[in-house]
Amino acid sequence: MTNDTSNTRRIMLAVTETSSLHDLWRAAMEQLAGEHAELITVFVRDDRWRRAASLGFTEEISRASGGSVNFTLQRAEEVDRDAVTRTQGRLQQLATESEIQLAFEILAEQEATRIHEFVRSELDLVIAPSFFKRRPFYSELTQLKCRILLVDAEDVTTETENHLE
Repeated sequence: MTNDTSNTRRIMLAVTETSSLHDLWRAAMEQLAGEHAELITVFVRDDRWRRAASLGFTEEISRASGGSVNFTLQRAEEVDRDAVTRTQGRLQQLATESEIQLAFEILAEQEATRIHEFVRSELDLVIAPSFFKRRPFYSELTQLKCRILLVDAEDVTTETENHLE
C-alpha cells in the first residue's frame, strides 16, 4: 500500500465471520493483478449475537454435553472477539502468502454509514459476498458511488464447540 492515497484506487474487501475468505480473497487478487491499488479489508461485525443475548430466554447449548447456559452479552462479546480474531488471522495468512500488507478494520452493522469512510471515489471497488444482499448492511453498500462486486461465495458456518438454539 502507499501513503499517497489521493490518486490510488482503493479496493475494499467486506467480510463477515461466515464469509468464504478464500473466494473473496481470490476475487480481490484478480482485481489487484497488475494494478496500483490499495486493499482494505473491513470486517462487518454481526450484530445478531448481541440481539440474541439481549433476549432473556436465549440459551447456548453445548454440542459435547447437551447442557445449556444463558447466552449473555458477555458471552456474545466473547463469540464476536473470537470471530474477529479468527478472521483477521486467516486474512493475515492470505496477505502474507500474497505479499500484500493487510489493512483490517472492524465495522458493526449498526455503524453501516461509516462504510463511506473507506470509499473515496467512483474508481474504487467494494468486493462482498453475495449473501450481503440479504443483510441490512447491503442497502448502505448500494448508496456508495463506486463499483460493487458480489462474489457467489458460500455463507460458511463457523465451527464452534457451542451453538445457539
